[in-house]
Amino acid sequence: MPQPVLRDEYDLGLPHLGPFALGESPTLKHFGHLRWLSFEQAAGVPTARVQDSKGRRLYATFYYIDIAFPLSAPANAFRENDRIVVLGDLSAYGRNILDGHFAIYRAGDARAESMGVPEPATQQQFLEAGIPFIRLSNIFIQQEQGPDRLRIGQPANADFSKIHAIREAPEGHERNREAKDQGYFWDAPSGSTRKFEITHEHPVDPDRDVNAAGLVYFANFPAFFDVGERRVMSSLPGGGVPRQFQDKRGTLRRRIGFFGNARKEDAIRMTVQCALDPAPVLAESPGVPYGRLWFTSRLERASDGGILAVTTCERLSRLADDAEVEQWIQYARSIA
Repeated sequence: MPQPVLRDEYDLGLPHLGPFALGESPTLKHFGHLRWLSFEQAAGVPTARVQDSKGRRLYATFYYIDIAFPLSAPANAFRENDRIVVLGDLSAYGRNILDGHFAIYRAGDARAESMGVPEPATQQQFLEAGIPFIRLSNIFIQQEQGPDRLRIGQPANADFSKIHAIREAPEGHERNREAKDQGYFWDAPSGSTRKFEITHEHPVDPDRDVNAAGLVYFANFPAFFDVGERRVMSSLPGGGVPRQFQDKRGTLRRRIGFFGNARKEDAIRMTVQCALDPAPVLAESPGVPYGRLWFTSRLERASDGGILAVTTCERLSRLADDAEVEQWIQYARSIA
């Protein structure tokens, strides 16, 4: 079992939450920061000073993300003032790839001490136990001629002796390759409606989207995904997915593969597909009816078509009463 290298306990507040669920962007920002803190402590060098053998600054960019919530504890079940405990581990493959999981427990859950964090072979065990997790994989890069020209590097001044070494490369690279080739990490659930697709462009906002390294920040990509999801939902027949279902989306599962970055003067071209599952699913404990939506998106630089990311997700929208359950079923059937 992987040994946690960090523990963070805090109350969820408005900065952590979206309108109806735990927010993807704020969660990734916080967990990304925890990743860098754990690396700094283990490697003995501040992140701002990580360099290759020629003294060039390196950044441990995120290249693969796996977000997984169980049906018994979806993102929609986390609310203001809930107290959570986050445990995280850190591993390295060679000297340029980092990997690890974060497990999310409710405060007071004794399983945090006994179960710790998952590894690839025990991910399903955690979901069956009602414990969400997020996996983050990183690779060190340098900017050759700006954020759209990145090269893989290897830290020369970081001590990896205190970081758990893994013998095989994390499977994120292979999963990313497959998703890039087929357009998704997994297909829409069986019985879903036909797929609907749109393409649109979204400008990079240099004041909002770019981090201190001059890169479009990985944790801001879910905001781009949200824009694309709303646009494709609004384009569906019958005036689009009813607004209350759009508004109440929370993430059940998402994978993201990153392939590049963009300059702040560029725009992001997004091709987004959407399908709905007409049959409501029961989530939370005790079970509450939710509508389930599937999305997959391919993001490219508008300037040259260079691929930036592929993401696939399943999202849940809480159905408030029997009338909304019936409305969801009838709408999904009408567009099937």
